[in-house]
Amino acid sequence: MTSTATTLTPRLARLLAPRPTAGTWRNAARLGFGGFFLAMATYNTTVTLPNAAETYKNIADELAWPGFDWLLLHLVVPAAVPLAVLLIAFEAGLAVLVLSTGRRVRLGLLTAIAFMVGLAPLMSWYELANVPLVALALLLLRRDYHRSLLDLGRR
Repeated sequence: MTSTATTLTPRLARLLAPRPTAGTWRNAARLGFGGFFLAMATYNTTVTLPNAAETYKNIADELAWPGFDWLLLHLVVPAAVPLAVLLIAFEAGLAVLVLSTGRRVRLGLLTAIAFMVGLAPLMSWYELANVPLVALALLLLRRDYHRSLLDLGRR
């Protein structure tokens, strides 16, 4: 019988294996993808954070799947402001990873995919807007990125 550790290692190795270097359009798409997460962090800072408890309560009442509404109302709403701050930091950090170089880009893209898919039970049909973003992230994963946002700006 094989252990879980031995079956995960080859899969993880394949995800992190070297790929061809990204060209112009993939770098531009990556900049847009990272910019999206910076925009979301800005939105959550200016719109969600000032009224976090009410915002999360509205999401629970109007969007969340049955069962997940209870989680939002009883776990998230009581700690709404600290969780909103963590969300903002997470989205900003995700943008930094996607806009950096090497394996950090791949880690950022994989994390973004997991995050967007994980939001589905909380955001219901609004999550359909993330389907093209997940597809874009999957396309972006097919290349390596050797230049960061700063490197691209210097050119």
